[in-house]
Amino acid sequence: MRAFTRFTAVIAGLAAVGGAQAAAKGDGAERQQVAIRFSLTAGDQPVECGRDIAGLGTGGQPAQLHDARFYIAAPALIDAAGREVPIELEQNDWQYANLALLDFENKTGKCVGSADVNDTIKGSAPRGRYKGFSFVVGVPSVVQDKEGKDVILNHSNFATAPAPLDLQSMTWNWQAGRKFIKIEVDPDGGVTRPPPPAKNPALAANGPGAPAGDKTDGPPPMADAPKTAPLRVNSDGTITVSTWMLHLGSTGCRGDATKGEITSCANPNRVPVKLASFDPARQRVVLDLKPLFAGIDLGKDQGFSTGCMSGPADPECTPMFENLGLRLKETAPDANDAGQSSGASTKIFRAEVTK
Repeated sequence: MRAFTRFTAVIAGLAAVGGAQAAAKGDGAERQQVAIRFSLTAGDQPVECGRDIAGLGTGGQPAQLHDARFYIAAPALIDAAGREVPIELEQNDWQYANLALLDFENKTGKCVGSADVNDTIKGSAPRGRYKGFSFVVGVPSVVQDKEGKDVILNHSNFATAPAPLDLQSMTWNWQAGRKFIKIEVDPDGGVTRPPPPAKNPALAANGPGAPAGDKTDGPPPMADAPKTAPLRVNSDGTITVSTWMLHLGSTGCRGDATKGEITSCANPNRVPVKLASFDPARQRVVLDLKPLFAGIDLGKDQGFSTGCMSGPADPECTPMFENLGLRLKETAPDANDAGQSSGASTKIFRAEVTK
């Protein structure tokens, strides 16, 4: 990631999300340093690049990590009265405004990306006693600077954005927004897909998707497909590809981000997380791949994208969104609640005593 010193003036003016709450707690009061560690597991098994992961999904076949990164925003400590007190994040290559990137791939084994990793968020909060921790998985649309002007975060140009928003690998090829979560695994034996309707093998590997330009139901056919898709054509006409992909981000978006417009999205797909009991001095936050892939056969894909790229028509997204605690589709016509929290706590994060 590029250094971001040229963004110092902007950073200095960015208000922390929940500033009103901080003021209520006494902004300017004595502060304490906060460091919260995250880790990646499959049940009680640590997940690392280059090591087999056992028992994922309904098929239970071993897999290896291919990529694992996600953004969190609005981190806050929860006090004894249940109030969320924002953590003011340090500003560095992993943290900008109220946003941080957690990165568990290190380009060893089957992992892609870079050797750089980050498993800890760092900042400060008003001195006090806290009992819990909350955050949102995702990138905010905008934050406001000290003059009340909007600073676009999610739908911004990665080439000119500050770190950690400057990664092309964490942007959608098809709508300019960010991938909030990018979890990819390579199951043993690969992922078998239905016979392709298209003659282009690379297109077939990623699935027929939605018609080009249709951003309501999901990505167009080539969204995030590798330039040369590794695949095997089987005797029954099915194809087998190497990687199952979860790419979570906002969908149903409108507005031209390349022109600096603030893009609105029908399905925000941001995941609220609240750990009611959490001690940062003794515990870490665990992202567990077993509940993430519960109800999903990683060895077989029913069509659309290979895995789940947040498309409401994608069969694999139905159990995935349930596991994330999000509504994949509207609960009723004109309810406008697709991409919102289902009201159930997400199943994939938990607190665990630091080892």
